Amino acid sequence: MIALQNVKSYTVLAPISLNSAAGTSLDVDTKGAAYAVFTVSLGVVGGAATVMRVTECATDNGTFTAITGLSASGSTGNGRLPQTTDAGTLFKFFVPINGARKRYLNCEITTGATTLVSITCDLLPLEQSPSSAAEMGVAGYLMI
Repeated sequence: MIALQNVKSYTVLAPISLNSAAGTSLDVDTKGAAYAVFTVSLGVVGGAATVMRVTECATDNGTFTAITGLSASGSTGNGRLPQTTDAGTLFKFFVPINGARKRYLNCEITTGATTLVSITCDLLPLEQSPSSAAEMGVAGYLMI
């Protein structure tokens, strides 16, 4: 198996138009993964975001807290918040799953004006490799 096939993918926030509102992803159970990668995809950006971060909790649907170093801020640099010029772009959060990390993660974004947003999460590598599209978290896939 190719290393990049040893992944579980989630759509944790289906494409949604947020109008100066918060969007919080579904909770992701990271059990059996070494790394989580959240991808925030932006369509039309009506105004700068005010919050974009990854949070964690020991239990599903519990009280999530921000992870130090994984909260975007400002308008410049790698860890910046989305701006109106960011239509059609991606923002990524790379989260190592280690002893100090809590089991459940989610990703939050609060927009400054009407913004089209979606968020996905990939867990990799997995302790147990997926053997079907369903186990990969996708509707289908092709490979050669």
